[in-house]
Amino acid sequence: MLTPGQVPDEFPPPGDVPPAPPDAPAPAGPPGPAPLSRARAVGEAVLCSSYPTQIVAAALLWALGIGASAEGGLNATFIIAVSLLDAALVVALIVYFLRRRGESIGAVMFGTAPGWREAALGVALVLPVTFGVALLVAAVRAVWPSLQNVPVNPLTALMSDPRRVVIFAVVVVLAGGVREEMQRAFQLHRLTPGVLPPGLALLVTSVAFGLGHTVQGRDVALATFALGALWGAMWLRRRSILAAAVCHALFNLGQVLAALAVGRQL
Repeated sequence: MLTPGQVPDEFPPPGDVPPAPPDAPAPAGPPGPAPLSRARAVGEAVLCSSYPTQIVAAALLWALGIGASAEGGLNATFIIAVSLLDAALVVALIVYFLRRRGESIGAVMFGTAPGWREAALGVALVLPVTFGVALLVAAVRAVWPSLQNVPVNPLTALMSDPRRVVIFAVVVVLAGGVREEMQRAFQLHRLTPGVLPPGLALLVTSVAFGLGHTVQGRDVALATFALGALWGAMWLRRRSILAAAVCHALFNLGQVLAALAVGRQL
């Protein structure tokens, strides 16, 4: 029983209230990947450019006795094998480099846009892109005829056999629509913004893409540069390869069918 003026032991006397405990710090989130040096970013972009991997693939085939030429033209077996080996090596390198730094492959390649919308955009762009490329090549040949240094695309001569066309159709989807768009997205992802501004990175990667097609003629290489710039700009704008990959794959299939029609006339 308390006497008058007595304060219970469990209540501190007035003026002796203990301070409130400070707010606990918020738990730290998972650490992100460490910043990538410019040299390493450029090195990874170059390794995934197809130039080193195609050299490796070609050397392996040459070691097995499979050459690039056959009967005065290109060896279809060599072209198909190099394309598929290169695609496998480039995709494996991209996956390795992204996972090594803990980056999400899905986030880099597909972003957050709905897949059906991106695929529909890719389908819608096929005809405008096809006509645009045809007009560009025709204009280049009219204004600068010397750029047409290859009278007949060497790949066209390989399309005379319908059975081979089926194989090439698979190759242009995997090595073109899939590998080249993953490659483009990865290179732009690595080069921007730490190494180059987006516009300059797009220019560099598009030039490299065009130069890789000079075997088909300088005029075709110029058109390929324009295609690379378009598809690269789509990734920079949308952060998803899906629209570009669908457009690229369908465009390539159309080129295969056109080459089949021409090849039968050769």
